[in-house]
Amino acid sequence: MGRCGLWMLLLCGSSFAQTPDTAFFETKIRPVLVAKCYGCHASTLPSPQSGLSLDTKAGMLKGGDGGPVIVPGKPADSRLLSAIRYNDPDLQMPPNGKLSDSIVADFETWIASGAPDPRTGPSTVSKGPAPLKGMSIADGRKWWAFQPVNEFPAPVVKGSSWPKTKIDSFILAKLAEKNLTPSAPADRVVLVTRAYVDLLGYKPTYDEVQAFVNDQSPKAYEDLIEQLLASPHYGEQWGRHWMDVARYGEDNSTGEATNTPYPYAWRYRDWIVESLNRDLPFDRFVKLQLAADLMPDATREDQRALGYLGAAQVYHKDQRLSIDVIYGFLTDDWDERIDAVSRGLLGMTVACARCHDHKFDPIPTKDYYGLAGVFASSMRAERPTFDVDPAVEQRFLWVQRRLQDLRYSADLLTDEASTVVDSAPRVEKWKAEIETLHAEAEGWRDKYPQLVTHLERFWTFPPPKPASPPPPPPPTAAGGGGAPVPVKARRPGPAPTDPFMNTVYDCAQFVDGSDKQYTMIVYKPGEARDLPVMLHGNVTSLGEITPRHFPTVLSKGDSTFHQGSGRRELADGIFGDGAPLAARVIVNRVWGWHFGKPLVATTSDFGVQGEKPTHPELLDDLAARFIAHGWSLKWLNREIMLSAVYRQSSQPRADAEAINPGNSLLWRMNPRRLDIEAFRDTLLRSAGQLSDEMGGPSMDLESATNTRRTVYGKISRSRMNNLLRQYDFPDPMQTSSGRDLTTTSLQQLFLMNSPFIHNLAGTLAKSVDDAPDTPAKVRALYRKILSRDPSAKSWTSPQRT
Repeated sequence: MGRCGLWMLLLCGSSFAQTPDTAFFETKIRPVLVAKCYGCHASTLPSPQSGLSLDTKAGMLKGGDGGPVIVPGKPADSRLLSAIRYNDPDLQMPPNGKLSDSIVADFETWIASGAPDPRTGPSTVSKGPAPLKGMSIADGRKWWAFQPVNEFPAPVVKGSSWPKTKIDSFILAKLAEKNLTPSAPADRVVLVTRAYVDLLGYKPTYDEVQAFVNDQSPKAYEDLIEQLLASPHYGEQWGRHWMDVARYGEDNSTGEATNTPYPYAWRYRDWIVESLNRDLPFDRFVKLQLAADLMPDATREDQRALGYLGAAQVYHKDQRLSIDVIYGFLTDDWDERIDAVSRGLLGMTVACARCHDHKFDPIPTKDYYGLAGVFASSMRAERPTFDVDPAVEQRFLWVQRRLQDLRYSADLLTDEASTVVDSAPRVEKWKAEIETLHAEAEGWRDKYPQLVTHLERFWTFPPPKPASPPPPPPPTAAGGGGAPVPVKARRPGPAPTDPFMNTVYDCAQFVDGSDKQYTMIVYKPGEARDLPVMLHGNVTSLGEITPRHFPTVLSKGDSTFHQGSGRRELADGIFGDGAPLAARVIVNRVWGWHFGKPLVATTSDFGVQGEKPTHPELLDDLAARFIAHGWSLKWLNREIMLSAVYRQSSQPRADAEAINPGNSLLWRMNPRRLDIEAFRDTLLRSAGQLSDEMGGPSMDLESATNTRRTVYGKISRSRMNNLLRQYDFPDPMQTSSGRDLTTTSLQQLFLMNSPFIHNLAGTLAKSVDDAPDTPAKVRALYRKILSRDPSAKSWTSPQRT
């Protein structure tokens, strides 16, 4: 094989992999089916969801109500693969969160190889009813994650002076149980690099490394941590962590007229960065994101926080569809909010109770619809950043949504009138209402001209089309010519710098199906609605009305919401009755962001199907102290980073590997890779190109002139930036439970071929042109790129053959 062939083999080695056999099914496929699928799709259930049973080979091949779900040898034709890829917004499995890319790839490999399945005969899944009915509320209140958090006394391990903080005593006690000892401290170069990456999101420069290495103060490390926590760039790094949880995005997965982009989402991002920099208490940080407009002590600037809900994913609603279909799309919008809030803030998979009581956790369907009513009573809106009379503002928020719907409808039936019988009268009625609202809005122009300007795009219609098309242009030199290609006029959208922000306000949403050919969505500002339980998740099969309320298993008294939409009461509940769970969840996330592995491996699922903590007393003690210290994230960062366990070397040790190969006991620091944001920012900083400019509208990461931090790059749900996608950026369609960093050939090709890398390399080369000789140039490049001088070994290399 020549070098070219060898190179292709290295890049595409998976193409030459051995065909999976039954062992592949047993190790890669069956465990996922057991953990994620059998709860709803087992033949032992009285009524498997969608008639689909995945616990037997026969059931897998037969499929469900919609037909076969796998076609052996044909991944592209297998609906199961489409479902776990989340390709179809109406069919996403498992419903409580997308599987990792590596697991999806395993299923693709398995199906492509013919879906070998050694299972024979009937299901071996237990027929006992207990796990399928879920946990009772009474039993659920005894579950470890729902208990109060309390401080624990620090365990004492005799003969050890290793602990530096209370955290270390818990770690050391667990190590001692296995006759393990901690690793030696990391050297100062490693330690300063680790601190910079964790707190600021990029590596330190040579001068920054040397400043710490040469600091002889006994408090040098403590001073370094304080210096980094005080940096304005701290909020950029930790803001990006939160944006993963908040599923931050600046548009929707598709871009039709009913789900337009969010031009002001960046203001929510900037609010996050600013809030974390000033160490806004975490409980208030979250409350403002849910209900800033309902909190009397919140400022107009604070309402930027409502981008958490106001820039969330929504689905296109072609209103020529029936009332049931449109209603179903609305419930999908509400379901997205329930999933983001319950998994992101509480580590509860409430969305699994949409169609039936939760199969494992103490979450009845009534709790799902109790939360759905909150979001059915909240409407997204573009709110001005400047103060407006409350009555005018309330009317403006409703008018903009109504105008958008009317304009969309008029355009739709004008351009595609053949799809709706007698469309002209409808269009004329809608245009008349647009003119009425136009006249009303003009009354605000003297006092609030920006409000009127913001709405003008909805009442400006293009001129009528000419009666006959213009003559075709003459043929071109290349033999072209003929009729021109029609270009559909587009209304200009709002500019990102306009003085508005993506928010929500209390406004109940209903569906009007009185016109059988055209379904309108009705918004009732200032009103709230309680939803009926939708049996099996079906909008046409309605059960009893369920008052808006907080999850029952977490509630100690009356959990019903009575104030408007209930968003403020929901926020208060999360940090009231739900405070112990909310504290555990965020402390666990922060621990994972520092150590690469959380104490509870399933960061967004603290339920029965999730993992239990490796160090339960440590988690509870840290959560209790986090609350006692005013929910301060900077306190939590400091407490973790000053510990001896955090300062350990990451070097492997054979003795410890043999006892605890996964390092769950933390006998060393977990070695970690830079995520894509830290990688890109460090590259720019090494070349002297990283901009310190903070805030403002997002920039395209593919732009050659974009040298800003990656956190300020545009995040699109419909067209993920290639660089972000290649380097494991999370799906902004849903709250992220963590990042699975991979190594792929595409990443290596990016490093070799990307204009971005080539430009930085050229800039670096030019930056050392003035050095007197080659050794000086090499030393300068080492300092810029690796933040160190070359070693003696670096200057020599073996003779090339």
